[in-house]
Amino acid sequence: MKKLHPEKGKQYLIIGNSAAGIAAAREIRRRDPKGRITIVSDERSFGYSRVMLPLYIAGKIGKKEMVIAKRDDYSRLGINLLRGDPVESIDPKGQRVVTRKGIHFPYDQLLVATGSSPRTLKIPGSDLPGVHYLRKIDDADGIRKDLSSSPAPVLVVGGGLVSVKTLEALIHKKRKVYMVISSNRILSQMLDETASDLFLEALRKKEISVHLQTDVLAFEGNERVEGVRLSDGTFLLCSMAIIGKGVKPNVGLLEGTGIRLNEGVVVDERMATNLSSIYAAGDVAETIDLLKKKHQGQAIWPLAVEGGRVAGTNMASVSTFLPGGMRMNVVELLGIKAVSVGAEEGVDLLTHLSPGNPLYRKLVFSGGRLTGFLLVGDIHCAGVLTSLVKNGTPVSTSALEEGLERGFSFSPKLRSLAGQVRFS
Repeated sequence: MKKLHPEKGKQYLIIGNSAAGIAAAREIRRRDPKGRITIVSDERSFGYSRVMLPLYIAGKIGKKEMVIAKRDDYSRLGINLLRGDPVESIDPKGQRVVTRKGIHFPYDQLLVATGSSPRTLKIPGSDLPGVHYLRKIDDADGIRKDLSSSPAPVLVVGGGLVSVKTLEALIHKKRKVYMVISSNRILSQMLDETASDLFLEALRKKEISVHLQTDVLAFEGNERVEGVRLSDGTFLLCSMAIIGKGVKPNVGLLEGTGIRLNEGVVVDERMATNLSSIYAAGDVAETIDLLKKKHQGQAIWPLAVEGGRVAGTNMASVSTFLPGGMRMNVVELLGIKAVSVGAEEGVDLLTHLSPGNPLYRKLVFSGGRLTGFLLVGDIHCAGVLTSLVKNGTPVSTSALEEGLERGFSFSPKLRSLAGQVRFS
């Protein structure tokens, strides 16, 4: 890393108190012991892990287990945390922000880590009590309250990561659950049909009714949701609906500021925007996709943390880089694990399905390199394969075909290949 011109007493302002914002604040303090750090959050809570919300709904953990930054952490690091007062406007020329309560914060360096929000359903009855989205701790509290007050079936809309982990929480609570998915498979952003079928079979064994290639047309009820009409003509009775139809970056605050936007905030490898002294990280940011070579949002917790660290380092006048990200998802549902990394399709494919077991491997090759893979069941070799994809290491299909049935992590040759190119 190259150290630039050090400054004293810089004012660092971070909008957002989750993975990216907290990682940036910690890195800033490590690099600049004298700078003034302020985090402004629209939530009342201290920093917590959103990915653990389904476990909280299931009752497997409490709020304390979700915390990633305690009250004492902010004090120890000298961070001024303003909770429950969202930023309303940013003035890049005057280098200040204004909160809803009218508080003005000047800044020398600004990080936008506003995250993302659920995509909402615009259908009749979608505003009825009992229709929920899951993104924040308050959402989880509302779901827990509804679960305790009604024993009726619950509808889960969508087949993505949030939906399947919420579904698992409801199964743990021994609730009858219906699942409605628009696509032809579950976890469509990471699984192909073969892998999806393995998970669907596990759900059928739990007597979960899954409606594929089906949409919700309307929620019905008087004082709260009582049922739902589906596009296949089915009417289902339910007292609750939890909707997980993906997320969208929170960029409304940035419109009209001159910050370059696609769907999210466009950043370079330093996590810097096109405006001086303004950075972005986390779900709101669009980094370069390492395989597609274009800007793309990646709502992945590890990438949010790493992006926050890189942004914080550069904000503190120490130069470092994040070359980019790539599609990478890990999930465990009903004891079955899956990892999906990189490209879904390519010039050559190698696949292996073990009959009678939830064990499936798919390798994707293009240009003499491994560009993606999907593992279901046994995922022990995921780290080695991820290295091959990320490093762009030349590797032939024949080099990996031998280990397709038994797994790859046993191979010294493969580990050697994966380690030949250092991570950027």
